[in-house]
Amino acid sequence: MSTPRIYHPGKMEIGRSVELGKNHIRYIRNVLRLEKGDPLILFSGTGMEYGAVIRQISRDAVIADIIEKKDIRDSGIRITLAQALPKGPKMDAIIQKATELGVSRIIPFDSTRSIPKLTGEKALSRTDRWQKIALEACRQCGRGDIPDIAEISTFHEVLDMPVEEDLKLIFWEEESGRGIKDVLRSEISSGARGFFVIVGPEGGFSKEEVEAAVKKGYLSVSLGRRVLKVETASTAILAILQYERGSLSGTTERERAE
Repeated sequence: MSTPRIYHPGKMEIGRSVELGKNHIRYIRNVLRLEKGDPLILFSGTGMEYGAVIRQISRDAVIADIIEKKDIRDSGIRITLAQALPKGPKMDAIIQKATELGVSRIIPFDSTRSIPKLTGEKALSRTDRWQKIALEACRQCGRGDIPDIAEISTFHEVLDMPVEEDLKLIFWEEESGRGIKDVLRSEISSGARGFFVIVGPEGGFSKEEVEAAVKKGYLSVSLGRRVLKVETASTAILAILQYERGSLSGTTERERAE
């Protein structure tokens, strides 16, 4: 069995002991069935990972000794995913898969053809749920940092956001002149290490929305002739970007530079 990973946001140092939160006690004792002397991996969400050993475990507390520290930050590409709200629980799956595929930030937004309209307390509650899903995905996949889940925005608020990434892409099923492969293997994206990606809802974007994005400097891009479900499309886009430029390519930054 692999060493269990536990999220602990507090300060950690080699040679120090930490008391894990009460929310972890039941999971550690009853689910993992760990005992004194068993190893743990703790991560704080900042890209660092800490090897630890359980020194004390009881019904009321779990205390672990930190014995090693490791930097597991991904030095690859930066991806921001702006995702139009889909129907039902699909956003949960998109958050999970996007986290596993190394997205740095996820921005949910309403578009013209979005069916769910989340506002007020319901929107805040859903955002909080998505952040927890991202945290659990980090724990499961071995990721050291946690993507930021932004508050729900409108499409035009997304277009007006300041963008640090090098390349801005909006995916539109009616785009016939430019595919993602064309973009990633052309001079347009040469040297790009950051991508701001906008993906629509089940009904796709309206022509007016795409035109507005293009005026803001976005490239309209297609995934090909097949019509993919929104959760499939988002996952495919992120996997392609990571394969071509990031952590799924099998090469290091130094090898790419050479």
